[in-house]
Amino acid sequence: MKINIANPYTGLQKCLEINDDQKLSVFFGRRMGQEVEADSLGDEFKGYVLRITGGNDKDGFTMKQGILVQGRVRLLMGKGHKNYRPRRTGERKRKSVRGCIAGPDLSAISLAVAKAGPQEIAGLTDEKKPRRRGPKRATKIRKLFKLKKGDDVRRFVVLYRREIAKEGKKTHYKCPKVQRLVTDRRVLRKKIQKADLKNRFQAGKKEAEAYGKLVDKVKRDQRNALIKKRREEKEAKEGVKAADKKADTKKADTKKADTKKADPKKADAKKADTKKADNKKGGKK
Repeated sequence: MKINIANPYTGLQKCLEINDDQKLSVFFGRRMGQEVEADSLGDEFKGYVLRITGGNDKDGFTMKQGILVQGRVRLLMGKGHKNYRPRRTGERKRKSVRGCIAGPDLSAISLAVAKAGPQEIAGLTDEKKPRRRGPKRATKIRKLFKLKKGDDVRRFVVLYRREIAKEGKKTHYKCPKVQRLVTDRRVLRKKIQKADLKNRFQAGKKEAEAYGKLVDKVKRDQRNALIKKRREEKEAKEGVKAADKKADTKKADTKKADTKKADPKKADAKKADTKKADNKKGGKK
């Protein structure tokens, strides 16, 4: 099994190949992130404490943190999972991954020095390899150089060399762009964005009020039109009824007149009876 040991304090790393399972047994059954005493690896590792950072099995499947299995499992992975990159929006796929518990089926295991022992190890602790690149984030630059909030972070960015292998060409130095840097320009832009958001909110509020008034007016007009229509219909019905009543009265009068014209004898007899009655009244007197 290959053991890749990294020392974050010096920037060095060393790769060893150990085939003795008795020496490696201290790592078996341990999880990623756990710290292990490395005395069994040899006399030079006495007093060293190593932290398990990862590894891969004999088929090349990498260890995944959080899967408490010593072997391999198939997981349904989606966006945001490690060891998987979705090709389409919302795509999920079942992938094989190795659990986070170390075992004899590993072909390589990655370790980091958590605590150094009294004896130095050649190629791991005997020298220092400076970082080629410094931090880019503004807060981390402040932390590294112990700067105050008002100090200009851009003056402390670590330049890194850009090696060019061609003859006659000079080595170029590049300055990385500072991330999360708050400048006067950024503050002004943020103020403008905030004011724009406020103006849009107020304009939307006014438009909503105007729209509400328009809707109320339309509803009121519709209601008035409906009332007017109903009133007209009612008046029309009443007019029809009055006309019908008038026509019925006219018909009745016409009928009476026709009856009188149709029986002249009865009319003459009635007149004679009336005349006799008047004569009798006059004789009595």
